[in-house]
Amino acid sequence: MPLRTPRPRLIVNPTAGGGSGARRAEQACREFARLGYECDVRYSRSPSEPETLARQAVADGCSVVIAVGGDGLVSGVANGVVGTPVRLGIVPAGRGNDFARGVSLPLGVAAACRVVASGESRRVDVGQAGARYFLSVAQIGLTAEINRRANRLRRIRLPAVYSLVTVVSVFLSSPHRFTVACDGHERRCYSWLVAAGNTWSAARGMKLVPGARADDGVLDACLAHGMGRWELLLCAFPRVFRGTHVYSSGVESLRGTEMRVSSDEPAEVYADGERIGRLPVTLRAVPRALSVILPAAGC
Repeated sequence: MPLRTPRPRLIVNPTAGGGSGARRAEQACREFARLGYECDVRYSRSPSEPETLARQAVADGCSVVIAVGGDGLVSGVANGVVGTPVRLGIVPAGRGNDFARGVSLPLGVAAACRVVASGESRRVDVGQAGARYFLSVAQIGLTAEINRRANRLRRIRLPAVYSLVTVVSVFLSSPHRFTVACDGHERRCYSWLVAAGNTWSAARGMKLVPGARADDGVLDACLAHGMGRWELLLCAFPRVFRGTHVYSSGVESLRGTEMRVSSDEPAEVYADGERIGRLPVTLRAVPRALSVILPAAGC
């Protein structure tokens, strides 16, 4: 379905991608102008503002809202339009762009703008963590710690930043005693991490939950336990880029519509690259809750 609106609303994080967000937004506006659309641009200045700006766009009667930024901004905008008929377009401008990767969106500005202008609107699932919606992966334990440390290095654009932070985090972290209830079946485990995905990509394209898809109505989870630090680093971690870590001894996969995670120890929950709270948390799959403009079939 073509864009069919003369003035789409762009919500931009100017600091995304180590400061390239504003530049990418200007490039997107030029590309949309070339395609025949004049953009109404709103800049986000705080982590909570994308959701507020998206809700205002809904109230203003916008039919299309385009998020220009990384996973944090895209997630915030999605939280403002989820459950409405408003269509979400995405121009990736962050370091990770994991939701874009997870739904096969192009990462280049010009190609992403062309998808928004002439792609297909499809309803996709979202995850829910408490009162917050997420698009890619919710992470607890080691991977949440990696996320926390990587966020302190936002301005460093080295492709290997996640790998370097992972090595440091493994030696500074320890497993937790988790209780995980998946669709009512409860189990206790001494695990390095619990990750539940709506889509497969995390940490700039790692296939942490390789089976997760945004159109199947369930969450896919990965738990890592029964291994030491060196086994984790040398055996499981290198395989996460291909998704074959799930076949490693000590890695367990779960699948369900609802997962409740708790622990006897304090633990933070990260999703879409941002901190969203602490344990305990209930994670749910919310089927077909969001309309996203994706590449047309056959393209």
